[in-house]
Amino acid sequence: MSLPTSSAVTNGGAPNVLIVEDDAATRRLYKFLLTNGGYPVLEAEDGVAALEQLAAHHCELVITDMNMPRMDGMELISAIRRDYENVYVILITAFGTPDTEKQAMRIGANDYLAKPFDFEELERRVHMFFQSRAKTA
Repeated sequence: MSLPTSSAVTNGGAPNVLIVEDDAATRRLYKFLLTNGGYPVLEAEDGVAALEQLAAHHCELVITDMNMPRMDGMELISAIRRDYENVYVILITAFGTPDTEKQAMRIGANDYLAKPFDFEELERRVHMFFQSRAKTA
């Protein structure tokens, strides 16, 4: 998989992906998967830390868990839509229902994955996002 092109960003042209997940092992797994796919990855253990990362680094894509301490995924999505409207957000949850998905999309999630899922599916969605972003840049 080749690294997608992107508009000018602060890290020399490569798009950052921010992974927001309170479980360290899961966060490392997502990071490993996406780093091997050629994507620079930042990490945060919850929504509060994610907002700190977003304030310090340009990110085009946020992958967030729903259930986290301090600030959950739904609250994070609301904050991202308020302060970083062009950031693409994928919400991941193990406790999803059709209502949860509708609520997430209503508050501003761009995509939604219910656990368990095939990790290649996450990588595919990330790749598709950057491919579509490159076409519109």
